Amino acid sequence: MKQLGLYIHVPFCKQKCNYCDFYSCASSERVSSYINALITHIKAEAPLYRDCEIDSVFFGGGTPSLLEASDFERIAEALKDSFNFSNDCEFTIEANPGTISREKLITYKNSGVNRLSIGLQTTFDDKLRELGRIHTYGEFLESFNLARACGFDNISVDVMYSLPNQTVDELFQTLVTVCDLSPEHISSYCLKIEEKTVFGKIKDTLSLPSEDTEYEMYISMCTLLEKRGYKQYEISNFAKAGRESRHNLKYWQSEEYVGFGPSAHSYVNGKRYYYSPNLSSYINSVEQSKTVEKIYEDGENEHNLDEISQTDEYVMLKLRLSKGISEDEFFARFGKHLLEKYPKITAYLDSGYMKKSNGSYSFTPKGFFVSNYILTEILNFDN
Repeated sequence: MKQLGLYIHVPFCKQKCNYCDFYSCASSERVSSYINALITHIKAEAPLYRDCEIDSVFFGGGTPSLLEASDFERIAEALKDSFNFSNDCEFTIEANPGTISREKLITYKNSGVNRLSIGLQTTFDDKLRELGRIHTYGEFLESFNLARACGFDNISVDVMYSLPNQTVDELFQTLVTVCDLSPEHISSYCLKIEEKTVFGKIKDTLSLPSEDTEYEMYISMCTLLEKRGYKQYEISNFAKAGRESRHNLKYWQSEEYVGFGPSAHSYVNGKRYYYSPNLSSYINSVEQSKTVEKIYEDGENEHNLDEISQTDEYVMLKLRLSKGISEDEFFARFGKHLLEKYPKITAYLDSGYMKKSNGSYSFTPKGFFVSNYILTEILNFDN
């Protein structure tokens, strides 16, 4: 039976973070209408996947933990009634400090959630305020401890680096503090200034770390987390043994998943599509026809990605992972030799930005740091 991941987008936040460009609304006026539409859409689409087994579920946003416990329970019940869940399904919900309660955590457990992803970003309260976060470090700690008390033994913590005025020492202190809590997984993302965000509008006034400082932050982070028992398995993700995110690995390994909600993306049968990032449009469409228009990427309509897109996408995604690309797997999938298709890889092996081990090619730590540039060169995106 084919395995499939599910992604559920919850597009509501108390307020928009200053760096965030994910689709969300800083309003909860239409939560009830949205949940009704979401459940209707789930039930209408589910028969298409009756022969699939769901082995991962991810509630993202937005802020999924803003939902009332009863509303989350309704969605979870609709998913279980509509799909065939595997016995060991990984079920994750993103939960932000300031929106978590004992009642919600107990409801999550009873509904099958077995993994929490808690957004911290930094342990420094002044930095949290500058980022537009609604919580303090103390509130994060309270939420983390409450989750442990409620029986969650698989928790991921999100951290950000290269923040305005952030020093290497401040990042180090944050990471040490998080490691001392011993979560099973740590995601550490570099702040990117996106054009349509608050930070994007004031980017010229932000005092951001230099590229050299950012590099020092990244290498120090990788070294520290490795010493503390967190193996890097992706550019920004570190986990204790066996605690890698199954759902996120689907994205990077070109495995299949189906999304629900405005802006949610899907990848099924070699086709990628998403729904328009518009809450009202999503609700109205479901209410009128129980379906939502699928927008196929790159103007593909319902055609599969062409050969060039398939190979480029595969290389781009697989090289996000520490284990990289297997020569044998690439040949089995595409009938081509990796180095013949992408000969520029050799130059990066010679310069130490990439390495080869047991027939697989991957980035070294310094290669990960400039991976976007290297991929542009390898894949000839500039031509």
